[in-house]
Amino acid sequence: MITRFDLAKRWKCSTRKVDRMREQGLLAWVDLSQGRGGRPCVRFRLEDAEEYERQARLCPREGTA
Repeated sequence: MITRFDLAKRWKCSTRKVDRMREQGLLAWVDLSQGRGGRPCVRFRLEDAEEYERQARLCPREGTA
């Protein structure tokens, strides 16, 4: 699992852009807050991010995971 900060760094974009993509349903995400209320603890599966990259023909920065 990776955070929105990790994903933004990987894609060289802002965390807000990652948030918008998630809100628009373009990125699958996981809520790790376990129903505790408040804001969700958002994480992304690396496999889902890599699949999005393939479909969108994105190229992550070399040397990132």
